[in-house]
Formats: sequence, C-alpha cells, structure tokens
Amino acid sequence: MIKAKIKRFLINNFPNFFKILQIIKNDILFSKKKKKFSGWGLETSLLLPWDDEKIFHNETSKGYIKSKNKLNKKILNKEFFLGQIENYKENLSFEDVLKHFDELTYRHYVVYYSAITAYHNTRSRNIVECGVAHGMAIFFAINAFLKDDSYKVYLYDSWESMRGDELKTEKDLLKKGEYDYLDIDATKKNLNEYFSNIVFNKGYIPDSFKKSKNPDDISWLHIDLNSSYATKKALEFFYEKIEKNGIILFDDYAHDSYEDTRIVIEEFFKDKKINFLQLMTGQVIVTKKE
Repeated sequence: MIKAKIKRFLINNFPNFFKILQIIKNDILFSKKKKKFSGWGLETSLLLPWDDEKIFHNETSKGYIKSKNKLNKKILNKEFFLGQIENYKENLSFEDVLKHFDELTYRHYVVYYSAITAYHNTRSRNIVECGVAHGMAIFFAINAFLKDDSYKVYLYDSWESMRGDELKTEKDLLKKGEYDYLDIDATKKNLNEYFSNIVFNKGYIPDSFKKSKNPDDISWLHIDLNSSYATKKALEFFYEKIEKNGIILFDDYAHDSYEDTRIVIEEFFKDKKINFLQLMTGQVIVTKKE
C-alpha cells in the first residue's frame, strides 16, 4: 500500500525521475538473469528457439537446429570458409571467428524461418539470393527446401569489391572497395553439397541480369546488397516473379549505415499489397499478398 502511494506520488510530481528509476530497475533485473544470446542488435535472457532440441517439436526449431548443427560441424572441420567474418578484422583467431559466427545465430534463424514459411505457402521451388558472399545465409535457406529435390537456387553476386557504379548516394559510396576478398570458388566449395541445384550468376547488379540465367517464378528472395541502388534494381527485376505468399527477406533495413536502402524499400512497397515485419535483428520479412 505504501509502495503504491509512493509510486503514484513520483508519477504525478516527478514523472521523468520515475522513468529513470524504472530504467535502472529493469537494467538491474536483466543483469541478474543469465544472458542467453547477444548479437546482431539483439540481447535476451529468454529461451532460444535452438536451445534444447529435446523440448522442441515445432518444425521450424527442429529444422533449424539440424541445419545449424550441420553447418557447425562443417566449420569446425574447416569444410566451410567463413570469409566474411575472417576478413572482418585482421588477426582473428579461429575462436574469435566462431564467436562472431555465433553472434549471427538469430539472423540465420530468421533466414531459415522465412524460407520454410515460403516453402509451405508457394508452389515454386525457386529461391534467389542477391548478395551471397561465401554462402552463410543461403545455406540455411537451402536446408529449408531440401524436402523437395526439384528446388533450384539462383545466386547473384559480383564476388568482387564494391565499385562506384552501383553506389549512387554519398553514404553508399563509403562502401566502395569493400568485399574485395570475395571469391566465387570459395562459395562454390562451401556449397558443394548442393552444387547440382545451384545457378551461379556472377556480375554486378543490375547489369548481370541481362546475361544471367533467371527464374520465371520465385518462392523466396533474399536481398543483402549493401547498396540502395542495387536493392532497388533487384526489387524491380524480381518482384513480379515472386508468387503470391512468397517472401522477400532484407538484411540491411534497420542498421544505422543503411538509411538509403531503408528509404528505397519503403518507397518501393508504399503501393504494394504486402505484410511487412521488421525484426529486432534489423531484418525485414515482406510477404507478397497479391
């Protein structure tokens, strides 16, 4: 009773001070809980969807855990090259690389979830990724489609450094020269197990679309191009090919340095019938509804 009166007094007379007290209280409570995950803009002490495979019966968690364990084994056996992480900072130890990879776990869970959802809600078995790097994300999408041997994967990347032609804004131009370490042969080796179902389209978007082998219908599309111009061109080229209830997953929506990409995405979808879900990882899942 006394606590309630004090609370009302503070709210009525010192609202800002009360808010500060609440923030401090929440921080203390959170710090006392065991942090289960931290990475990619997300921190939580709650049960993770890959925590304990014995307690999960839902298809998404079971499938993701199986895929995650599979990739973990490949990485530990040096059968999967994490080039995008190993080149993130100089002189990283293998343990540091694994730590950075673990911080992407929720990101990859979203990739798998969006892909398995598209699999169940569309007829096409065609999946597309624009911005592949060495294949970390597409690995999980492929594993969501493995139940049907007819799946086809269309990959688009320059596998070279970013150049000024595709960087049309001042912020995007800051990325010029990045990803010079990318190597299509390393990506092919990483995805060797699925090679017969993959089409590799090498070149800069959008010019590469003219000479690439492209699908007619698409179930799932992942865009991770780090360029607002290339993102816009990929949307313009692929959107009509996406089936009803098909999914587009964006990697670069809510991160601080991708404001120009965020503007392009918002502008493109302003007159489209879609479901739009932004996640705490910074990713966005768009479901086409027409």
